Amino acid sequence: RTTTPGETKLLASEVYDILQSSNMSDVDNVNEMNYRRRKAQFFLGSTNKRAKTVVLHIDGLDDSSRRNLCEEALLKIKGVISFTFQMAVQRCVVRIRSDLKAEALATAIASTKVMKAQQVVKSESGEEMLVPFQDTPVEVEQNTDLPEYLPEDESPTKEQDKAVSRVGSHPEGAASWLRTAAN
Repeated sequence: RTTTPGETKLLASEVYDILQSSNMSDVDNVNEMNYRRRKAQFFLGSTNKRAKTVVLHIDGLDDSSRRNLCEEALLKIKGVISFTFQMAVQRCVVRIRSDLKAEALATAIASTKVMKAQQVVKSESGEEMLVPFQDTPVEVEQNTDLPEYLPEDESPTKEQDKAVSRVGSHPEGAASWLRTAAN
């Protein structure tokens, strides 16, 4: 139950090969199985070596204003690639460069003075555990030259009658790209 479907298929093919190949020597059989396992793991377990994912449980992440505070704190950290929030369970999934420590994320979140982060890890049995970070702050490299975000307000359209059709008048029977697309 802990393997992926690809790993299960690989293991099943290994068992089948063992049962079918009674004439192969044991050494050759083991070498072939090891080769297949390495080959499959190359594709199945391949990850971006320059990035890792950290799951944080953030105490105090309970409304949109605190989410905005957390966003601002995470955006300032150099090495944060992306993050998503799961507000219902007070979690944040952060994708970071592999050389950035998770403690830096906790330090940035603690700098908000209203939230505290713990790392979510899975135990060997598959259960989630919360691991608290050290209270000693970690030096965080700041992004100082962040560009301003574009406003999220939609600009009103001024010519609503010409928003989707071509400009100009068409005789009643003339074919237009809009009429062709609608048909």
